[in-house]
Amino acid sequence: MTNEPRALKEIHDVRLRIYEKTKDFTPQQRAELTGKTVREFEKESGITFRRLEITSVQRKAVLQIAAET
Repeated sequence: MTNEPRALKEIHDVRLRIYEKTKDFTPQQRAELTGKTVREFEKESGITFRRLEITSVQRKAVLQIAAET
């Protein structure tokens, strides 16, 4: 393996765990998990996200957000 910095290795490990947890999720399950995670982040950080636009593009939802502090 390459000699990567510790922080990059930790990021890689976290992303791998997330992938393993969610690889068999349906798009609906992914959307629900993302929404739950955003709401938890908003509550913990005090930052809220204002949903600007939701558009269906080839049966995929596109969500644009802007942070409000």
